[in-house]
Amino acid sequence: MKRFRSFVGAVSAAVVTSIVCAGLLLGVHTPAFGEDYSVRIDQAPQDVTACEGQTVTLTVQASTNFPNPQYTFQWLDGQGNPISNGGKYSGATTNTLTISNISQAEEGQYTVVVGVSNGQVRPATAIARVTVVPAPTVTQQPQDVTVCEGQIAAMSVQVSGGLNVRYQWYANNVPVPGATSSSISQTVTAQMNGLQVYCKIISDCGEVNSNTATVTVETAPSITQQPQGGTAAIGRSFQITVQATGTAPLQYQWFKDGQAITGATSNTYTITNVTQNDAGRYKVVVTNRCGTAESQEVQVQTASVEDEAIAAGFRLSVAPMPASGAITVVVTSPVAAPATVEVIDISGRSVGTIWNGLLSGGEQKLEASIEGIAPGAYRCILRSGTYRLSTPLIIVR
Repeated sequence: MKRFRSFVGAVSAAVVTSIVCAGLLLGVHTPAFGEDYSVRIDQAPQDVTACEGQTVTLTVQASTNFPNPQYTFQWLDGQGNPISNGGKYSGATTNTLTISNISQAEEGQYTVVVGVSNGQVRPATAIARVTVVPAPTVTQQPQDVTVCEGQIAAMSVQVSGGLNVRYQWYANNVPVPGATSSSISQTVTAQMNGLQVYCKIISDCGEVNSNTATVTVETAPSITQQPQGGTAAIGRSFQITVQATGTAPLQYQWFKDGQAITGATSNTYTITNVTQNDAGRYKVVVTNRCGTAESQEVQVQTASVEDEAIAAGFRLSVAPMPASGAITVVVTSPVAAPATVEVIDISGRSVGTIWNGLLSGGEQKLEASIEGIAPGAYRCILRSGTYRLSTPLIIVR
């Protein structure tokens, strides 16, 4: 080292000048003291993911072995074109490029070229990728759902855009605890019918609400009034009725002795022109798409019209028997009611009215003349509302 310093000290300034001049005349780059100058990237700009509308900065740090450098910077867009200051860009010729109010049009690759303006120095380049994320938008809205009580109602939402997307579902504007994913499902009760549900999508790039969807809860049938059995008068009509609740439409099917009755598909079954064959056990099954309800089984008995009247409390008798000129008709009625008492022949034709008026509740005696009726076999008929009762009447002379 001492010998090298002695050598440098022995060289005159004139000689150094001649060497430098000779190099310039020959057009040869002669780095001082044999060194090669270049720029080195110490800290490259980092890739950035940003939301639309935000401000993005890209920064580079560089150094060089050239003494007293005067650095130059030039930022290039994705096509390699130099970026100029103005509009959304600033710092295009500095070590920090700023992009204001960024949109997806500014998304892409950015390159920075770092050089030295006051010397023969090899430049260096660095690249960063800028990704621009739009605000979240709903691409698939939740749909209305109709389910039966006790089933699971499910909804979902699909979203594009947004950064660090989070979800919160609401029911009737109240947050649903734990419902923080893109879908929601829950077992429903009847009280949830009409529930209004939507999802709030939250992200670092903004938030948006989905459309509101409606939950419709349908209920299975339930018997609210059981059918009633009873005694059906032969020759008349008899009705059995059931009352049920549940989501419409409700379908009804009546059964007799375990067999479906053809055409008996309403909430009321009417037996017309009752016969003895109509006696039996009756029930109805009510159905809808959510389930089935079966009524209790009831017993229907049949009886003659007169049996029905007797069961209701009516009585009728005639004295004397046989009769010739006058008779006493004894009528018993359970309540005050209008009634007629007449005489009919064996063909069913009326041959005379004995009495027409209002019966008092209890027993009542009616006196009547039968002088105008020819001798023969007849029946004395009591009619009161739907009730009918008869007794034989024999007239002799």
